[in-house]
Amino acid sequence: MSVTGKFKCFDCDNHFYEPEDALLRHLPEKYKHVLQYIQINGRTKLAINGHISNYIPNPTFEVVAAPGCHVEYYRGNNPDGKTLREFNVVERRKDEYAYKNERRYEFLRSHGFAGALVYPTLASVIEGHMSHDPGFCHAVIHALNQWIKEEWGFGDDGTFFAVPIIPLMDAELAVEEAQWIIDQGARVALIRPTYVPGIRGNRSMGASEFDPLWSLLTENKVFITFHASDCGVANDYNRFSREPVGAAEFTPFIKADPLESVMDVHMRAVSDHLASMVCHGVFDRHPKLKVAYVETGVYWLFPLWARLGHVYRMQPQNFKRHPHETIREHVWFHPFFEDDIYRLVDLVGADHVLFGSDWPHPEGIAVPGDWANEISDLSDEDQAKIMGGNIMQLLDIAA
Repeated sequence: MSVTGKFKCFDCDNHFYEPEDALLRHLPEKYKHVLQYIQINGRTKLAINGHISNYIPNPTFEVVAAPGCHVEYYRGNNPDGKTLREFNVVERRKDEYAYKNERRYEFLRSHGFAGALVYPTLASVIEGHMSHDPGFCHAVIHALNQWIKEEWGFGDDGTFFAVPIIPLMDAELAVEEAQWIIDQGARVALIRPTYVPGIRGNRSMGASEFDPLWSLLTENKVFITFHASDCGVANDYNRFSREPVGAAEFTPFIKADPLESVMDVHMRAVSDHLASMVCHGVFDRHPKLKVAYVETGVYWLFPLWARLGHVYRMQPQNFKRHPHETIREHVWFHPFFEDDIYRLVDLVGADHVLFGSDWPHPEGIAVPGDWANEISDLSDEDQAKIMGGNIMQLLDIAA
C-alpha cells in the first residue's frame, strides 16, 4: 500500500549510521585517548576507555544489514527456526544512510513523506559504558551534537529534524546542553529512557535536581523523545543466564537464549522509567512537558497501565490525579508494527500514537509507508493523525 497523496506523512523514527568523524570531529583533545577506533584482526572496533565494545559489531557501518530484512523475524514468522543472523541481507552502507544528501531527500519524496525525525545509531553505547565518568560522557555527546547540527541540522530545512541528545548524569551539564540545543533552534531532544547513573549513584528522572532541565525545555517548547537504547540493565538478564557471566556487555544482535527475548529487560526498564516519571510527579510539576517513547514498542505499556490503575486505587493520596489521565495528556507512543496498535489507540487515543519506520535499520520497515497497513481499520482521520499529524503538531509545524 502506498500512502502517497492520501495524507501528509511524517516519520518519527528515521536513523543515520554515524561515520567515525561524527564522534571524533569535535571531541576535545583530552578525551581522544578515551574514545578510539582501533584495528583488531583486520576489523575496526570501538574502544571506550580501553574496553572493546561489541554492542555494535561493526561500528564503522561500512557494511550493514539491509533495511527491513529482519521484519519477518520480529513478526514471529520464522517456521524454519532461523537465527536472527540468518535473516540478514548484507549490503555496503550507502551515503544516504549516514548523510543528508539529495538521495536521502529523494527517498523521502518518493514515498510521499513530508519529513522525519532522524536519530543516531551508535550513540547509546556511550552512555551505557561511561556512567562512571560523566564528564567524558557529556563531552562526547556534545561533540556528536555539534556534528549532527553541521551535517543534518535540527530541522533547518523543514524536512529532516535530526535529534540531539541530552545526557543527564550531571544535572548542571544537562541544563548546559539543553540550552545549547535550544540556542541552535532544536525543537526536539533525545534522552535515554532509564534510571540516571552518576558518580553518587543511581536516581530517578523524577528527582528534584532535574526540575531546572524540565522547566527549561518546556519554556522553550522542546519536546522530549525517550528513544530505545542500551538502558544499562543487561545484568538483570545475566543473573538468570545459563552460566555465570558477571557484568557482560549488552549485545542486541545475539539472540541465542529465548529467555533473553522473553524477559526483554530493556523494555522493562522503559516501563519502569515511565512509572517513575508519573509516580514522582514530573508531569504534575511541569504541566506543559510533552514526551514520546520512540522505538520502544508498547506491549510493556499494557501491564503497566493495569498496575498503575491498581496502585492508584490503593494509594490515591500519593497522586495528584489518576496516572492514566497523566499519561493520556503528556505521553505519546510509537508502537512497533507487530504490536497491538488498536489496543493502544483504545487506551490513549489516536491523538497520542506515532508512526515510525526505523529506516534504514534491518528491524524496521523497508518501505516506510507500508506501516499504514497496520492501522488500515481506523478512520482516515485517525490514520492521518498517526501517520504524521500528531508528530507535526508536536514539532509545531504545519500538518
